[in-house]
Amino acid sequence: MKIYPYRTIILFFILTIFLATVLISLPGTTTRKISFIDKLFTVTSSVCVTGLTVVDISNTFTKFGQIIILSCIQIGGLGYMLLASVAILLFGRISLSQKSVVSESLNLSEFRSFSQLVPMLKQILFFTLLFEFIGTILLTIKFRCVAYPWNISLYYSIFHSISAFCNAGFTLFTNSLEQFKSDLLINIVIPLLIISGGLGFIVWINILECIKKKSNLSLHSKLVILTTTILLIVGTVCLYLLNMEKFNNMKLTFKEKFLISWFQAVTPRTAGFNTIPIRELSEVTIMLLMCLMFIGASPGGTGGGIKTTTFFVVIYSIYSFFRGNKDVAIFKRRIKFDIVMKSFAIFFSSLIFILFISSILKLISPFSFKECLFEIVSAFGTVGLSLGITPNLDNVGKILVILTMLVGRVGSLTMFTLLLLHEPKEIKYLEESIAVG
Repeated sequence: MKIYPYRTIILFFILTIFLATVLISLPGTTTRKISFIDKLFTVTSSVCVTGLTVVDISNTFTKFGQIIILSCIQIGGLGYMLLASVAILLFGRISLSQKSVVSESLNLSEFRSFSQLVPMLKQILFFTLLFEFIGTILLTIKFRCVAYPWNISLYYSIFHSISAFCNAGFTLFTNSLEQFKSDLLINIVIPLLIISGGLGFIVWINILECIKKKSNLSLHSKLVILTTTILLIVGTVCLYLLNMEKFNNMKLTFKEKFLISWFQAVTPRTAGFNTIPIRELSEVTIMLLMCLMFIGASPGGTGGGIKTTTFFVVIYSIYSFFRGNKDVAIFKRRIKFDIVMKSFAIFFSSLIFILFISSILKLISPFSFKECLFEIVSAFGTVGLSLGITPNLDNVGKILVILTMLVGRVGSLTMFTLLLLHEPKEIKYLEESIAVG
């Protein structure tokens, strides 16, 4: 495990946040005076494609400021890969060290050789522009039908298309997308953009190769698609059933109940749009949303969380253990032991980090532990959903959330790797048993 790529990835995000904070502090970016910590919070949330906000983006920032935020979302969603792609387009190549960093930032080291990385970067840019362009066209038609002028419709469409594909959850509407809870087009386009960005570029490139060569999907792609499908179906059904009484009290139609359930099952994976106030959902639903936010999107995509494949490997490893199997095997393929260990390391280091930061936030704030935990899980999963406490956080609370968003974006394993003072050595000691359980 090389430490250099991890340090470079973290440095890239920190430097981007710093430069964006300087830009957002320029004259003409805000409609009123806001504190430095609020600017830093907003920029970090956009670069880390989270969506948590302490101010109303639509009313606090001018068009210039909103464009800076949108640029941060695009850069943050694609990460270090974006700079490498620009370098390729300008100079025709990137260095070996840059390839190492890009490969690590996109979780591609297990799948591709360095010789294949440059063509992949071009394919990733193609998919990004394609999905965002299609989303922009469809949303422009919708916003124009809502009676917005063409220029406003186009601007809103570009902003929300990029925000959705990058799994950011930023919106130019004060109440997110609540006014569109019964709109079929919005409830299809936005979720599909979120899912497309969250699946991961590895999967899309693999699907393209399978179509061209008529080959089978890789094990990674199969697990991502399988896990994503299960989580979406289970999430939608559970949200519908758990909130039936509340939906009835709100006098919603069956169509609205289903669309709300579907939409809120998608957004915790990891884009914090909402078509209903989160506080109005049941207690059990809040717990379900936290679980979905913790899992997040898939490796090599624009979302956060521990990732779908990590969750699958952990759960399936436990299942295999109780079945008495020594190997973790699925679809007639055995998952490497190193991957299993890495998955458990990510799962438990992330869980410990979330509980630790949530406990600190509870100690220094007047909010309940549920509210603090939900906020921190949302920040770690780079989701952006909240129970409404974000604008009321004090400066220390905001700093804790900022730190959590950064750790969530670069990954807990990446951050904790920095604690290593040197490269790990391969030393094998004699085995000895201990009693457990």
